Amino acid sequence: MNKKIFRAANIQEALANIKEEMGADAMILSTRKIPRKPLDPYAKDMFEVEAGLKKEDVVKENTAVKTEDEGSFESLKDDISEIRDMISIAGFGSGIQNVLCDNFESVGVLASFLRAGVSERLAISLIEKAGQSLDASLGQTQRIKILKKNVMSQCLKRLSVKDFFNRNNSSGVPHVAAFVGPTGVGKTTTIAKLAALLSLKRKMKVGLISIDNYRIGAFEQLKAYAGIMGLLCVPAFSAQDLTCALERMKSMDVVLIDTAGHSHFDKEKIDEILQLIKNDFGISVHLTLSVTSESINMKEAASAFSVFNPDTYVFTKIDETKRCGKILDQVNDLDLPVSLITNGQKVPEDLIVPDKQRLLKIILGKGSKGEV
Repeated sequence: MNKKIFRAANIQEALANIKEEMGADAMILSTRKIPRKPLDPYAKDMFEVEAGLKKEDVVKENTAVKTEDEGSFESLKDDISEIRDMISIAGFGSGIQNVLCDNFESVGVLASFLRAGVSERLAISLIEKAGQSLDASLGQTQRIKILKKNVMSQCLKRLSVKDFFNRNNSSGVPHVAAFVGPTGVGKTTTIAKLAALLSLKRKMKVGLISIDNYRIGAFEQLKAYAGIMGLLCVPAFSAQDLTCALERMKSMDVVLIDTAGHSHFDKEKIDEILQLIKNDFGISVHLTLSVTSESINMKEAASAFSVFNPDTYVFTKIDETKRCGKILDQVNDLDLPVSLITNGQKVPEDLIVPDKQRLLKIILGKGSKGEV
């Protein structure tokens, strides 16, 4: 094998030099970071990448033998894929370069995470843990295969799901569930979809309650959905109202409560809802967040609504973004199971009760379509 060492200020530059001089068939043999000289204040860290070409590849290159269009096409696809991956990680912090130096095989996995919206911090952490058990004696192709498998295992360990509404009402007491979250995340529509699933598909007796007295037409919207499905729907704007409403619905299997959406900075309004639904009613709470929100806003909202001690996450609007990776970050920050995901405006079709594998596919930008 013909080998050569390339040095550059970063991994991306080294790869570009390798491609230019040795072509797309070059194999990465090793990478290492060269620390700057401590006595030189102007020196910078450098990266050293050893690349090589198999003898048969050198012969092909020297004789320009390319007899099969398919081989050229596959080489071009690999080249484009690697370039796309390098573009995806360009501009990120020094942590990216460090993890690539230790696990260069991770470039494709890392790029997939970053394109999906997983934070740099979490992506690096997952890859570093997945790479700890890699056997250095294995070939690059096998290392990549094992690394991908290990990373997926790390992700699945961090995810949990729960079909919270697939319950028998053997106790004779309805399961009462409230949906809380910021303004505009789609709580009312989500409740309508869930009510349709439970009543039409799972043949459960469902009642609806609205305690949203802030948004104009909130109760009317929920009542309209209830009317279509033939379900009982009542408002309740005080603890006494809620007690009366739950008494009316004591024969139900499930009672779903729609709460007012407030800014996660409005602690006073959040406390009002908290005092109402945590008044010894035995209500489960489901934190509803939109995946279209920025990661920092989602994190801040989850922190504010964590005073409810939520039982599950409900993630909405995954059809409106290609960056669902922030779900993985959110679950990593506040460890709760995911009960529901919505992927459109259609009632009841656009509702997903995910298993862990389906949830991971959604996080990585796949598997967002399909009914319950």
